[in-house]
Amino acid sequence: MPSTLSWLDHDHAAAERSMRLLHLFKERESRDEFGIGGIRDAIADQLFPGTSTIQTRLRYVFFIPWLFAQMEENNTPSLKYQDAGKQAESRLLQILCKTEPTATGIIGRNAGSEVKQQPSSVYWTALGSWGIRNGTETRQQYFAHADRRHARRSQRRRRDDNEIHDDEATGVVWHAGILKLCPPGFPEGCGLALSADEARFLLDRWTATQRDSLLTWLALDLRHRKVAPQPENIWAHPQFADFPTRIKALIVGGRKVAAAMRGAALLYNLQLAELERRDKLVTDYESRLSAWKQHELADCADWKLAEFWPLVIGKGHSISLDTQHFLESWRAIAVAEGDSSAARQLIAEREMKLKGARSRFTNPAARKQWSGAAGTAPLTYRWPVVREMLAEWHAGWRRK
Repeated sequence: MPSTLSWLDHDHAAAERSMRLLHLFKERESRDEFGIGGIRDAIADQLFPGTSTIQTRLRYVFFIPWLFAQMEENNTPSLKYQDAGKQAESRLLQILCKTEPTATGIIGRNAGSEVKQQPSSVYWTALGSWGIRNGTETRQQYFAHADRRHARRSQRRRRDDNEIHDDEATGVVWHAGILKLCPPGFPEGCGLALSADEARFLLDRWTATQRDSLLTWLALDLRHRKVAPQPENIWAHPQFADFPTRIKALIVGGRKVAAAMRGAALLYNLQLAELERRDKLVTDYESRLSAWKQHELADCADWKLAEFWPLVIGKGHSISLDTQHFLESWRAIAVAEGDSSAARQLIAEREMKLKGARSRFTNPAARKQWSGAAGTAPLTYRWPVVREMLAEWHAGWRRK
């Protein structure tokens, strides 16, 4: 039976995690084979709050409020709000494809109206995390409460003083500053490039809501730079030495997790290749595992996990005792013994515990679905997405 994922509308964070998981299912090499996603996301959310691996272009955080504010002005009723939103986002897609014919990152360019994830779904968490969207409503709740918002807005407009009082502000969804930036005639003729005013608005939101994040630190640093650095990994950033102490500790821990789990993934795939008698893959993974031991394993040798856990536990993501024990055991065995019987057993037991009857070690049918490279993509903590996001922001900041 094919696996399914479901979530409750009231938990948008869970919904986005499920969407990321579905996205990763399509990229087999990125799958989390050992259940360390909680560690990965606890690091990424602290460094780059509001971001997601499925985000593309930064200006979508302006498009969505502008589109939905227009719907609110038109008093679109709750029963029609979701369909009207889908139509508005489909129209935006058509316009972007026309105005940006060669641009990458246009959501739905290939899928068209059949796109599974609307931009408003992809960016909903960012809008809330960055203080662009007020309140804690999920996207579905926002749709369902449209009539309530219309009634509140009508009441405010009838006030003699035309002021919004604190007890009425709950009906205001979007930050007033972003609505003032909406260009005349939007969405006609809109493109993906940020204006200088939009870049300033985003920096204001980041500093107001996520002051201690690396996202904000990097944006503040970029104000005075002509070129945005583009390192492959965040730990290779040229300003790393200047990062706040807590951020540096988090990144160093993330680098060590990435190094450790790369070795685990290589040994896992080596064992599967041996079971399938795929000699070329066996040779390839033996070579890659040897290179990992020589060049990356040393980074884990002096790793004090007791100092690392407080950085990620209790930060909004579940990291079970089993997960902690697995990472601690894998680090110790790998550093001491490398590709040993104990290391192989640990990898197999962890995968079997997580997957049960679908384990590739015990289920030949599941093994036949193996791509030959499961979980081998390096952990990046969303840096590739944020790197492009900051480059777009920086271009807007410097735009005259």
